[in-house]
Amino acid sequence: MKKGLIYKVALSTASLAMIFGLAGCGQKSSSNSSSSSAKSTQVTESAADKAYKKANDLITQKKYQKAYDLLDDVENQNKKVEYLEEDLDSYLDAREDYNKGDYQEAEAELPGMKSDSKPMKKAYKALRVKISKAINGEVETSTTQNKNSQSSKQSNGSVNSQSSSQKAANAAAAQATGENVVTNFANKMGFNKKGYGIIPVSKNGNTYRFEVRQNNADNSVANMVGIYEYNSSTGAVTKIA
Repeated sequence: MKKGLIYKVALSTASLAMIFGLAGCGQKSSSNSSSSSAKSTQVTESAADKAYKKANDLITQKKYQKAYDLLDDVENQNKKVEYLEEDLDSYLDAREDYNKGDYQEAEAELPGMKSDSKPMKKAYKALRVKISKAINGEVETSTTQNKNSQSSKQSNGSVNSQSSSQKAANAAAAQATGENVVTNFANKMGFNKKGYGIIPVSKNGNTYRFEVRQNNADNSVANMVGIYEYNSSTGAVTKIA
């Protein structure tokens, strides 16, 4: 009797051990699967982050097209990559129009930025200053400019009616206005989309005046949306023209 009882207890114990052992294997397998999935996600994020970092390096070297192409090839984009690619797209279009002498078109291609890229902010500001100077008659020499373009003629016509002091003030305002201010204004007013352009025309303390234009459907004309005053401290916006 005792031997039979001992045998049954031993058999039950072995069965329980086997059950718990199989359960443990299942948990381990599930854990390994979860770990593999996490690693896969990390690899995707890492690829996007690496591309973002490399693109910023290329922008610092003024290799904007290469930076755009690099980001465009990223399969699983995160928001940083997506926003920087959009900023580059707008920048390249604006620069192309500027080089053609289509200064108002160039203005309308440069909305508020979406990314937080520091080298991109620097590039945007530099191009805004160049466009502002060009609109006010201070054109930098470029072999790619089309001096017979209709847009250039319109710009020259407006230049003749402005005083030299006003031209200098407009250029100085563009130089003194940080991209963060332009972006905050654009975000508030909904001008942070491709097709809108913002050029600073004056600055008085924390009050900035912006000229805003928008391209028409076929990007052939940059129509005036208005002139706005924006207080960067309070966020207040007033349309004055």
